[in-house]
Amino acid sequence: MVWKIIECFHGVSMAIFTKRFADADEYEEWLTKASGRVNVLSISKTPTIFGSTTIQPNGPVVLKYQTNDKSFAPAKGAAAKTVEYAIVGAAFFALFAYLITEL
Repeated sequence: MVWKIIECFHGVSMAIFTKRFADADEYEEWLTKASGRVNVLSISKTPTIFGSTTIQPNGPVVLKYQTNDKSFAPAKGAAAKTVEYAIVGAAFFALFAYLITEL
């Protein structure tokens, strides 16, 4: 635990993610699988209606967390991957064009 705190102060940046769970049980299950590899920043639950006699169902939980572990990062969408490939392709094309002009 102390080592992780030291790593944070030595300039290691941790990515911040938001994850939504259907209920508190699903959240608890995910948290036990994480087993200390995530740093929970905030937990938001559905608001409770005070003064109501109806029992509120166990609603969704929104979790904001930090981690260095890439396995806990959300999957990238197709658009994000396409943008990454386009940037890398443009960089290689620019390098190729530069080398051709220098020769």
